Amino acid sequence: MNKYLLLSFILLLTIPAYSQKMYSGIVIDSASFEELPGAILHVKHSERKTVSSIQGNFNIQANQNDTLIFTMLGYHPFELPLFFEEDVLLIRMSEQVILLNEITIRATRLYPNEVVNRTKATPKKMSGLDGIISPIDYFWKLEREKRKLSRIIEEHNKTQTYSQVVNDPVVKTIMMKAYNITELVYYEIIASFNQQRKSISYSNDPEEIMESLHDFFLATTKRI
Repeated sequence: MNKYLLLSFILLLTIPAYSQKMYSGIVIDSASFEELPGAILHVKHSERKTVSSIQGNFNIQANQNDTLIFTMLGYHPFELPLFFEEDVLLIRMSEQVILLNEITIRATRLYPNEVVNRTKATPKKMSGLDGIISPIDYFWKLEREKRKLSRIIEEHNKTQTYSQVVNDPVVKTIMMKAYNITELVYYEIIASFNQQRKSISYSNDPEEIMESLHDFFLATTKRI
């Protein structure tokens, strides 16, 4: 009987170790969708930590019941419980805006006159033939990470027109003046817009984006 109790105790001790897995992802600005290098992330109540790369990518070992904490100078801290999350994460951090003295900007355009193509190349994938010829190389850790992050990069490419519109300083000035809001409120509404109307971020039409922004800002400022 004691042997069975000892075996059960050993199995209970080994369960947490087996529940750990590698989480990968990318940290971006919630308003501009730009990658954030140098973001610090660590597992809550542990010594495990890492820093996002120059492309905003990160990898960290954690349990499914852990919580990740993301911090970065100029941004609000962000906590993410991993219980129902996938092993590939897209983290959007909200900027902590510090208001300076007001300045006057004069311009006539409502949105960027030119949309610049900044499409990023997705990580190169090996073919099935390459996997058969060199199965060990195919399953290298670096190759697995590239395949996981490829869909995140593809999503980033689809939102480049939207990113240019919302980050145009003239657009920001127009929206602040039209709805009588501060710069801080502007970024808070943009962050909320990204969450509630994600589909418009894939539009390639600046006029459609501006129309949706005006509609959302009007409805939001009426509630403030």
